Amino acid sequence: MAEQDGTAARSRPAPLRWLSTVESAVGGLLLATILVLMLGQALQRYLPTGGWVGSGELARFSLVWLTFAMAGYLMERDGHVTLKVIDTVTRGLTRRLVFLFANIMVAIVCLNLAYEAFVLVTDDSSQVSPALGIPIRWFYVIPLVGFLLTALRSVVAVFLPPRAVGEESQA
Repeated sequence: MAEQDGTAARSRPAPLRWLSTVESAVGGLLLATILVLMLGQALQRYLPTGGWVGSGELARFSLVWLTFAMAGYLMERDGHVTLKVIDTVTRGLTRRLVFLFANIMVAIVCLNLAYEAFVLVTDDSSQVSPALGIPIRWFYVIPLVGFLLTALRSVVAVFLPPRAVGEESQA
């Protein structure tokens, strides 16, 4: 089944299907959290009592966490921002080499960023967020997990590249 833009639909490797379900559930939960907090903030403006200061801060944190929590999911589904020029110009071995190079680079960058997030998580800083009082090092746990999952998806894509639907019968 081809998609509307002409590119072939991709099939997911079976071992990561459960992970996709968990990632999309976490993403949905974070998106719902942002919606509820923003609506709560809008309603607080019309109440005679003071509002909860932490709602805006938690909504901003949720937006950042949503970005990192969904990075691996988007990587696996080829839903991230890319330039498709290479895909339309190249064929065969050249396309495969570009795909391998891109996934290896993504894995390397994600592992480096995961290391930096790990350093921030294990930092002994006593800094806390202004409104909620959350230790700042806890803030970096979700980016750490997101970078590790994105690196995992990139490594899996190198060894188990997604096939276009219809290629299974040709292999």
